[in-house]
Amino acid sequence: MNKQFNFFLKNFRLFLDIDDVEIEYGKSEGKPVSISRKCEDSFWLESNDINRDDVVWKEWAGVKIPFLFEKENGAEIITFTDDKAAINYDIVASAFYFLSGWNEYVSSSRDQSGRVTYGGSIINELNIPEIPVVNYYFNILEVAVSHVCKRNIKRNLWGANYLAVCLTHDIDTCRSCWLEGSFSELKKRRFLSIPKLIFKRILTKDDWFNFKEIVEIEEEFNATSSFYFLPRKGKSGMGKNADYNIRSKSIQNVISFLKEQKKEVGVHGSFGSHTDEKILQNDIRRINSQSIIGNRFHFLMFDPGKTVDVLEKCDLKYDTSLSFAEHIGFRRGSCYPFYLYNFEKDDISSVVEIPLIVMDTSLSSGKYMGLDREEALQKVCELMDETEKFNGVFTLLWHNTSFSDYKYTGWRKVYIDILAYGRKKNGLLTNGKDIYERITGKEA
Repeated sequence: MNKQFNFFLKNFRLFLDIDDVEIEYGKSEGKPVSISRKCEDSFWLESNDINRDDVVWKEWAGVKIPFLFEKENGAEIITFTDDKAAINYDIVASAFYFLSGWNEYVSSSRDQSGRVTYGGSIINELNIPEIPVVNYYFNILEVAVSHVCKRNIKRNLWGANYLAVCLTHDIDTCRSCWLEGSFSELKKRRFLSIPKLIFKRILTKDDWFNFKEIVEIEEEFNATSSFYFLPRKGKSGMGKNADYNIRSKSIQNVISFLKEQKKEVGVHGSFGSHTDEKILQNDIRRINSQSIIGNRFHFLMFDPGKTVDVLEKCDLKYDTSLSFAEHIGFRRGSCYPFYLYNFEKDDISSVVEIPLIVMDTSLSSGKYMGLDREEALQKVCELMDETEKFNGVFTLLWHNTSFSDYKYTGWRKVYIDILAYGRKKNGLLTNGKDIYERITGKEA
């Protein structure tokens, strides 16, 4: 059994129960389920990318999806007999390619911060940002296995709910609204708001220091969420870190308050931490908490060749950094959390990725998608609908700054509408720690 097949099956088993079914990959031993193998081991030994001419598009569940290592042969995706099912396309290699981030690993397309770009990605090239293609591969195997064993093989992870909505907040800034908000109001010629913002900061608290408000909004929907705190303050070589001191009494009081409210507190790895375990370890210690299991890197930094090893060395259980800043959707082709692949060790990682599907600033920023609030809500709902098809996890990042009436006016209402839609879809509105524990069966 090769590494790609092991990786495929381990991630498949997070959501689907196949322990009593024999599956063969590229062999002819007559097992109940067989998967055709078209990709040779030698492909993964070199820094090559796929040949785009070898991508075959086939329709599955009403959607055209790509198979990456094929030549069109006109075969059905699955051939059924009474007691067997043969999958005629190499879904294993295709799934490994997307989930492992192989395209990102071999690509040289980086922005000025060193991040893999959406424009240079295979997701953009194939125009599939809103198609969780790996989930369609998994569904192909699910149909084949269900035919053989005559039962539903889905694991019941969300109880009576149809999907999970993982709610998260990155805390980059919480003391700067008086300045940034005032500048925004000045540009909009709303001069009377400026002294109000400044006096609010002096007499009570900054308008972005709004943790209690976020908690109250989520309580109305019986929701919980994760808060990722940025442990370093000020500028670094790559940009700004936090505008607050993680060790200050006010922030430590907020962390205690959030834990009392059953929220998760995680680490928002500072600039440079995605390639340096010493920086990330120090970040975790700075939060002064005994229960940090989850991370999202500041600026969505993630090095495909180095970051997974850093996460392992810091003993983190899950990460939720994988999304393109420029575009919402399924960066690794999945709405399921999955075990990452460690290219430095050439092995499956112990760290689970909870892929980020929507970030607020991807929607709103003029340098990214630049959508208005109505367009943004529509896009989010469409992606949640797609996630529901697979009983998956819809992960949402909404910064605390987007709950303010200043600079990001109106985006609090979009968040409330998203929660309402998630509840309407019978979604479990929860946090990263709960997702990790449910899919792995491990209490963190």
